[in-house]
Amino acid sequence: MSRAKNPKYESMSLEELKANMEKSRQELEVAIHNKNLLEQRKKLVERRERSHRLIVKGAEFEKAFPLSRDLEQEDVQNIMNQLQNSSYNKSIVRQTYISASQKDRQQIAEAVKKTEKGDDS
Repeated sequence: MSRAKNPKYESMSLEELKANMEKSRQELEVAIHNKNLLEQRKKLVERRERSHRLIVKGAEFEKAFPLSRDLEQEDVQNIMNQLQNSSYNKSIVRQTYISASQKDRQQIAEAVKKTEKGDDS
């Protein structure tokens, strides 16, 4: 299988081709470096979001159960295991999740309708 010749490169000297190749290699290195930086930033943002979410949820648990503040970590884990094993609690969490998902889908549908109508407000 032969490649079609590119007239742009046919008229270039060997030195020009080497310089062009070196420039492309440097651009590739910069692009790879930028990609790595973006991936690191993404991981940092995700870690911060997770930390924030855990802190907020822990605060809500403590707010609902003020005496839990004085419990050891092992005791809190035992309580959470008991709560997790309750079918009533599973049902409440499932219903809340479904409700939140439906609300999200509804908001997305409304945003799509506004966009289709050209309403940016």
